[in-house]
Amino acid sequence: MIELEYKSEFIEVSYDSESSLVITRWTPNTRHLTIDQYKQDMLATCQVFVNHYPFAGNLSLTQDFYFVIDPETQEWTAQQFNDYLPPRSAAVVAPEFVAQLSIEQTVQDLKTAVKYFDNESEAREWLLGKEKVS
Repeated sequence: MIELEYKSEFIEVSYDSESSLVITRWTPNTRHLTIDQYKQDMLATCQVFVNHYPFAGNLSLTQDFYFVIDPETQEWTAQQFNDYLPPRSAAVVAPEFVAQLSIEQTVQDLKTAVKYFDNESEAREWLLGKEKVS
């Protein structure tokens, strides 16, 4: 069962108890996101991670993420999450290159296996260990 745990105009954070996944979905409103609001949303998201730790994985739906995370904020984000990360995180990538690059730079400092996908179903399959072997 998927339950919404946090919502702002920029992000929705849910927990899927059947598959033990935290799901973050960014909205197109991230075009207007400020650093202060980003940090507030990240602290709320981190609290969901804490509440369900340990959990199997994180599915980050970043297709509509347009905010560019500066290097200092990337480091701050990693510091918030590193103690509560699941073994696997999957990101469904944003089409906007600069925002996508800032996401990748942010997660490179996280202590978890991160893989990037262009669709949600492949990301879920990988998180749950059901990916197809070629």
